[in-house]
Amino acid sequence: MHLSPYRMLVLRAVAEAGGVTAAAARLHLAPSGVSQHLAALERESGLVLLDRSRRGGQRPATLTAAGRQLAAHADRLAEVLADAAADALAMSHRLAGEVRVGAFPTAIRRLVVPAVLALHETTPGLRVAVHELHETTAVAALHAGDLDIVLVEDEANALRPPPPGLLAHRLLDDPYRLAVPLAWPVPGDVGDLADRPWVDGPAGSAVRGVLDRLRAATGLPLRGAHTCLEFPAALALVDAGLAVALVPDLALPRTPEPATQVVRLPGLGARTISAYAQRTRRLAPLLGAVLDALRTAAEPG
Repeated sequence: MHLSPYRMLVLRAVAEAGGVTAAAARLHLAPSGVSQHLAALERESGLVLLDRSRRGGQRPATLTAAGRQLAAHADRLAEVLADAAADALAMSHRLAGEVRVGAFPTAIRRLVVPAVLALHETTPGLRVAVHELHETTAVAALHAGDLDIVLVEDEANALRPPPPGLLAHRLLDDPYRLAVPLAWPVPGDVGDLADRPWVDGPAGSAVRGVLDRLRAATGLPLRGAHTCLEFPAALALVDAGLAVALVPDLALPRTPEPATQVVRLPGLGARTISAYAQRTRRLAPLLGAVLDALRTAAEPG
């Protein structure tokens, strides 16, 4: 019996993506092409790998027990291939190639850009392509192989497990600060600002997320008088004396705005910034070099 390694990897993609159509998007194949590979693998193995009985009502086909067991073997196959590629690169005694990084604005400005500049000096053969993307889009691109590393953020006290097939490399905890107009009295706690206008954001935005967390922690309504998508716009409103904003430290400019004071209070919490990478590429030297540069950029000072 001969099982095609490539078709085994197609089976693995179906298992990870949860269906043929989603796997096709990751593999840059037509769904019919994925189905043909699975049918060929079924002929090679003599097993039924795809449960086609549940496809009514537009429900995706799922793997059978035999399909899931073979997919587990395909996981190990993918790891062996990735380790072989990493060893081949290491034995060539050169780090050359491209790593594609997806991230959000504050991480690009304060982590990714310093890391790329450092790599230009230490590893000139390594090229980093930076893509500003929403997390959902970036993680999908990572699964599809269109990105190699994706930076994500979580509340420090509520870290999510990484999606299947991905490893999370924790880079830093980024504490929240209060950005308050300089003309206002320095608050002793959040309650001193309960009746002041705050910068809020639309549902799903970074600004809304951090303010909702503070509302829940304090039980205060914290009236949102203004709406911003990102922290630079929120800081502009603070500098104009129009509102107070809860902002992570990395989003603050290195030189404070002239009419803004940054207040550090206990209980404001922090966000954790992590780098996702594919689990089977954990030993790749190029990825390791970029992750090391990101860790160095995240160090204090």
